[in-house]
Amino acid sequence: MIPYTYKPNEEVARWATEVYIKSNTKLGWWIAFTNPTAGPWKKIVIPIENGGTAEIYRFVREEERPDLILVNDKRKAVLIVEAKDYLGKLITKAQMLKSVRVIDRISKMLATSSNSKWAHRSAYKIIPSFLWMCENKQTVAEESNSVQKALDKYNSLKISRDILNIVISTDEQQNLFNSFLYKGKEYGQLDFELA
Repeated sequence: MIPYTYKPNEEVARWATEVYIKSNTKLGWWIAFTNPTAGPWKKIVIPIENGGTAEIYRFVREEERPDLILVNDKRKAVLIVEAKDYLGKLITKAQMLKSVRVIDRISKMLATSSNSKWAHRSAYKIIPSFLWMCENKQTVAEESNSVQKALDKYNSLKISRDILNIVISTDEQQNLFNSFLYKGKEYGQLDFELA
């Protein structure tokens, strides 16, 4: 095993979630968009029959975009994810207003997309989602409540209050793991009902 060190940040949190999604394909989630610091940030894609992908939307260079879009065809759900390194950065007024704008715009774009490959997904439930790193596993629920309060305070566009928070924590060996918080409950797997 190669020892490694990392500084907890937004990229690590997003990466940990992407690895989780790709490692748990049986759950039905797939990545439609990821926004790495230096990477293929330009387009939202969907899987197609031959194992490839088809583009359904292309961002312009300076356009605000989410950090991650996850889709589940079994559950008919879309997570539009906004990420930051830590809770403090996520719940600032400026960041929360930007997150609400992005989630609202992408939600509307997906719901009204005329792309034939996306059309049957246009009625999927869109769930705002927030992602961050948490150093203390014991404070995950408390931090999730803080995100809910910040959204309630700055939700001028009235996006859904039913948010799904994804919190990345570490164990004693510094292994990363995801916690998913939805409607006041914490889950270890992204396999619960999103009603």
